[in-house]
Amino acid sequence: MSEKIVTQQLLLPDLRFVKQERVKNFRYIYCEKVSEFEVCPKCATKCFTTYDHVNVTIKDAPIRSKNIILKIRKRRFYCKSCKSVFREPVGGIYKRFRTSERFRRHLMWCASKFMNLKEVQKQGDCSAWLVYKAYYQQIELELRRTKSSWPKTIGIDEHSFLRNDKTKRVDFVTVFIDYNNKRMKDVVLGKSHGDLLDSSIQKIAGKENVKNVIVDLSPTFRTFAQEYFPQARIIADRFHVTKLMHPLIHELRRKVIEDNKIEIKRRNPINRLLLRYRKTLYAHQRNAIDTFLELSPELKELYWYQQRIYRFYRIKGYNKAREVFIKLTDEMAKTKNKQILTYRNTFRSWHNEVLNYFSTKLTNGRTEGYNRKAKLIQRCAYGFRSFKNYRLKLLYSCQ
Repeated sequence: MSEKIVTQQLLLPDLRFVKQERVKNFRYIYCEKVSEFEVCPKCATKCFTTYDHVNVTIKDAPIRSKNIILKIRKRRFYCKSCKSVFREPVGGIYKRFRTSERFRRHLMWCASKFMNLKEVQKQGDCSAWLVYKAYYQQIELELRRTKSSWPKTIGIDEHSFLRNDKTKRVDFVTVFIDYNNKRMKDVVLGKSHGDLLDSSIQKIAGKENVKNVIVDLSPTFRTFAQEYFPQARIIADRFHVTKLMHPLIHELRRKVIEDNKIEIKRRNPINRLLLRYRKTLYAHQRNAIDTFLELSPELKELYWYQQRIYRFYRIKGYNKAREVFIKLTDEMAKTKNKQILTYRNTFRSWHNEVLNYFSTKLTNGRTEGYNRKAKLIQRCAYGFRSFKNYRLKLLYSCQ
């Protein structure tokens, strides 16, 4: 094998091929660096005097399933200005590292493709510690290359991360989703107002670019968005607005079943039929619902208000939706049903955010999808102890 071919395979242009040896599954390549001078790392002066030589062993990425070991004969230079001795650097190999940058990228590829850690260790012939170290280091480098400013539209949501042994509570993480580029923008430990302000999002530039912020019905996220993105329009997710009715309906449904001593099978369809949009049901399903609602006037009233909320979100146009919103809340105020009055208070406190939906038709569906993917990553890894590693893994997998 010629010197030119070996140099092209190594992708280390600073090195010159000397010889090679083959021992079982290993290929030992002896090489040395060729340069007229080196720059002193202390005083930045050119050094031409060679002090002595040292031999360094570096593990490189495999070629055709053969493990590559580089035997580099390095020179140590003597600096006459500051009278110090230093080793010559080699491109593609960090200082004090025993593996090349290309080998660490190879470990990252293996960790992304293989099913378990044992297979990665076997492929790279290295320890589990090196796999973890190289994998997350390469992910961090990749994320630095794709760093960008805030987009026009973002979504904010939280999900559980780890149970705290000290407080016996579940720690949460907050995710910021980039709707324009369809990726996860950042992950923050905690969901309180202080946690969000004192986090890594401060390093992201261009927060004045954000025009739309989609949140669930969380007062914390609303307050944070108003303070951190003052020029943005806050939009309440339509699914969470309609979902507020579901616990109230379930509570009254269980009460009706207990009061009338109805024997309900485990898979009784009335549980889910009460939550569906009426126009999508068959005639016999609507008849079954009407028969059940006759047992409770309170449940019947709540059910029809739920259907009106469903129809409310099918309105086109901001002005028309605003008129229907005012009319709907005024009619809710006349009822004596406590569940409806409770829902009305929440509905009115979010009236600006609810009506902003009709100007953009944006929902938090994409954010919920990335939340689902985050939980899948947790299950595949059997949980994470380090939030730093979890954040890097999540950002890399969802970019």
